[in-house]
Amino acid sequence: MELVSYHSDGIDRYGVVKEDGIVDMYARLGKSYPTLRDVIAAGEIDRLQEIADGADADHFLDDVDFNLPIPNVQKIMCAGRNYHAYHEVVEEGKTPEYPSVFGRFFSGFSAHGEDILKPQAGERFDYEGELVAVIGKRTRHISIDDALDAIAGYTIMNEGTVRDWMPKGTQNTPAKNFYRSGGIGPWIVTKEDVGDPSDQHIITRRNGEVVQDGGTDMMIFDTQYLISHISKFTWLEPGDMIATGSPGGSIIESGDPQWLQAGDVVEVEIPLIGILSNTVADE
Repeated sequence: MELVSYHSDGIDRYGVVKEDGIVDMYARLGKSYPTLRDVIAAGEIDRLQEIADGADADHFLDDVDFNLPIPNVQKIMCAGRNYHAYHEVVEEGKTPEYPSVFGRFFSGFSAHGEDILKPQAGERFDYEGELVAVIGKRTRHISIDDALDAIAGYTIMNEGTVRDWMPKGTQNTPAKNFYRSGGIGPWIVTKEDVGDPSDQHIITRRNGEVVQDGGTDMMIFDTQYLISHISKFTWLEPGDMIATGSPGGSIIESGDPQWLQAGDVVEVEIPLIGILSNTVADE
């Protein structure tokens, strides 16, 4: 089941994707659950499926503006250097003992179909396609064995990075948080329909050309480990997102890097989830 947050007729809504349309769940459940995050927190995802099964689509996908999958997300956590093929892991020649975890701001992302912005304060603008786990229940100190039970579903991230800022000391926070430098979407697919997060295929295309092509089986720290690890230092809340890292193929790995420019179209595809598409624009 594909769960989408979107804007139509002047109202922020959420619903279930059905063929080429959306069954509007905000119109049916909005008084009780104003946002998709509220539905997830209440444990009512199955109710959305029951309603969608007996309903026709209310809006066509082509007629709406996508919002971020969880427009009122509390936390977006990311794992860096988490693939054996990732350039820094390869260059250092050793596997890290612990994951590199950092936070990203809500304001650092655009929704599917929106422009991502190449910032004024940087020229080395890069892409990173990633699988994202969306938390389904409040949890803390969850074990690795139980961690997948905490997931509601999965979405896709292009974790746009401004590489100019990476050499400036320990600069993950600014390099990863320029305004609308990344993308998330197009929707959340429930975990039952995705299956094993360690068996997903990530393809990133720049202007139609494949630039990243890897599998999540190459992760150093798998999804369940990341969830368990992060839950040791903070509560995980319904709707929180954990981006699990990017396979090799980012621009920084090129001997002659051609950084993202205005007009470039970046697509990140995970076949069991969908395609996240954003066009680059100058800030």
